[in-house]
Amino acid sequence: MREYVRDHERLEHMVEAIDRILTFADGKAMDELEADNLKYYGIVKNIEIIGEAAYKLTQAFCRQHPETPWKFITRMRHVLVHDYYQINPQEVWKVINEDLRTLREQVAHYISDTDWDAWEKNEAVIVETTTTKNLEQTARRMRAKGFAISDITDITGLSEDEIEKL
Repeated sequence: MREYVRDHERLEHMVEAIDRILTFADGKAMDELEADNLKYYGIVKNIEIIGEAAYKLTQAFCRQHPETPWKFITRMRHVLVHDYYQINPQEVWKVINEDLRTLREQVAHYISDTDWDAWEKNEAVIVETTTTKNLEQTARRMRAKGFAISDITDITGLSEDEIEKL
């Protein structure tokens, strides 16, 4: 479920995860990383963290920064978590070498250039947060009454993951 206006913290989590990945991968070839299960799955876990943090950003923040491929980032997380048996090491390697440095620069820029006090008072963010809270309350009631998760998703627009966490 989406937490209330914590975009700043989520972006910091993304930078921390990127830095861990770059440290794990530093000086390693793809076959070396793939052979080192601890580092490889540490990288995969940190890509998941990046995706989860991006997923929990407010839609208002994502709309304000369309140059970052937020949907791709969150989809990557969903694939790693739910289709873990289909992870392609070449795709992980590609993300490390082609995407993470640019993403880190963008996110660091957002962190430093956003007036966070003003952002948390932004009407669009407040409305989105309130709406999400109301949808979560509705979903809780529906679950208590025995509605199927797929029906709750259809009615509220919340994801299955969000509903299951309620």
